[in-house]
Amino acid sequence: MPQVAKLGPLSKLVKLAGILKKGVLSFVVFEISAAAIGFAAFRTLRRSEEKRKYLYLNWPNCAASYYWLEDSISFGQLTGTRLRLNDQRRWAQIDTENNIESD
Repeated sequence: MPQVAKLGPLSKLVKLAGILKKGVLSFVVFEISAAAIGFAAFRTLRRSEEKRKYLYLNWPNCAASYYWLEDSISFGQLTGTRLRLNDQRRWAQIDTENNIESD
């Protein structure tokens, strides 16, 4: 009959520490990736009026969040609100057949 090696409490603790380390590392990688993707998306929206228009027409709640974030970053200067109003004015002049609502 072959002998089965028993796992002592120390080896179980080492195994648990390895799992915990892997979980923490995965969480950190996920957080860094999410922050990088969010920054890239924000930067793209900030620089491209065409992408802001697409977001505004197809996902208005996301566009509202973007303009709110612009307002928050500007520390009370309402950069997002001014940008939204300028975008809407420009789009209303270009697209007379599209119904663009303002707040």
